[in-house]
Amino acid sequence: MNATGCRIGLWSNGDPPHVYLLRIEPAPGQEEVNWRELRDIPKKSQELADVDTPILRSELVPVTDFLSVMRECENYIKAHQGESVFQEVFKLIFAKLYDERRNLKNDSSPAVFRVGAFESAADAKKRIQKLFRDAKENWKGVFEDGEELLLSDESLAFCVSALQKSYLLKSDADILGSAFEVMINPDMKGDKGQYFTPRHVIRMCIDIIQPKENESVFDPACGSGGFLIGAMDHVFRAIRADRDDESEILENQKDYSSNNVFGIDFDRTIAKVAKAYMLIWGDGRSNIAVEDALNETNWHVSTNSKLVVGKGKNAKFRQFNLIVTNPPFGGDISSEETLSKYSLAYKQMANGRAKRLNKVARDKLYIERCLEFLAPNGRMAIVLPRGTLKNYTDEYIRRYILREARVVAVVSLTGTMFKPFTNTKTCVLFVQKRKAPLTDLTKAKDDPAIVFAVSERPGKDKSGNLVHLPDGTVDSDLGEIAKKVADQAVWN
Repeated sequence: MNATGCRIGLWSNGDPPHVYLLRIEPAPGQEEVNWRELRDIPKKSQELADVDTPILRSELVPVTDFLSVMRECENYIKAHQGESVFQEVFKLIFAKLYDERRNLKNDSSPAVFRVGAFESAADAKKRIQKLFRDAKENWKGVFEDGEELLLSDESLAFCVSALQKSYLLKSDADILGSAFEVMINPDMKGDKGQYFTPRHVIRMCIDIIQPKENESVFDPACGSGGFLIGAMDHVFRAIRADRDDESEILENQKDYSSNNVFGIDFDRTIAKVAKAYMLIWGDGRSNIAVEDALNETNWHVSTNSKLVVGKGKNAKFRQFNLIVTNPPFGGDISSEETLSKYSLAYKQMANGRAKRLNKVARDKLYIERCLEFLAPNGRMAIVLPRGTLKNYTDEYIRRYILREARVVAVVSLTGTMFKPFTNTKTCVLFVQKRKAPLTDLTKAKDDPAIVFAVSERPGKDKSGNLVHLPDGTVDSDLGEIAKKVADQAVWN
């Protein structure tokens, strides 16, 4: 198009929606042309302005490859300015979701989140900036009060053009979530041992745990909120199946997400995604805190109000019915302030005395922290390195688990499950907390039989890419395993 000076280009893989681009001639003194996406091309009797009409809700389509859209925005932003790509694109997504939720009330409603083919980029930015501010005001707690859109007028217009035809609220949450996770700096995830949990692993855990409408759920290492969204989706479907009044369904769903779903993550950027997820899909307040879940000493007062009951010496952690989590594997904790809070930081020596260790793996401390938050008879699914369940040196960890909880099931995952982030072989441990800890470990032999399963089809290849069947589903045996374990597991 540049070589020929052609104004309009179209390309297609044969199936709609096709892609139409309009070439915008450079302003005087500029060399580089700009591009705007058109929603259609004019018919023989039409002018260009005839196809530059408002976008209606009926014209939006669920996105099937959101990562490609985000990559397109990323490439443009990187080529034209130095702002954080994820932070800025996420602001736009936040504004678009607000537009869909608040302004698109019926199929004839026009979208505010759009940029016209002939609209100046500056005018488009003013409108999108207002939309973002309204979203911040309505959905508090995700962005700081002073945060604004930092993209240049042209970069913003390009990204809005790429996003404007998508119907995000009607898109698969897995598609959106996976794109968000890929866009977050992978180096940041690897350094801190954070490995986003594949969606089919989350579904297996939720199908086995079986959250109920009256049960609270907590993830102390929630990341982008995958497990929490999985629990919400499971309960939402049950609410819809039990009721036929749409207003009652929506009200009960909102009550559940606002009152029963909680999470913590220490990374502010990742927690921001989780907060947005909770607000958007639950349409209620977000109970996501940005804290170090392993050390409550400096928790914000708002976090304490949600997760701590009582004050002073009488303060205790809130008790949750369910915990589903994949804690960070990487890094040891050596802080004396943190280690002093944990029984697992002390190891029994040959002389019978307990010695505090100089450092303890982060995931081992999460085991104790999760059991502290779990109510008696509460159910838990936790992803752990396989070595924790087999290493000779970790026998004291397993004894602690058996004292505090009954092991219900163990599902072994392959070494490719968390690629490309790590080769660590993992297991999912399913336990139910005892009403009181065992004083005699031999009594654990009276517990019901443990259900064991080994995954042989992880749904990923050796490079960590998802492997799909012809129908688009992930080629994994975790669905079969979930059914087997759910059928055979004994929960009190």
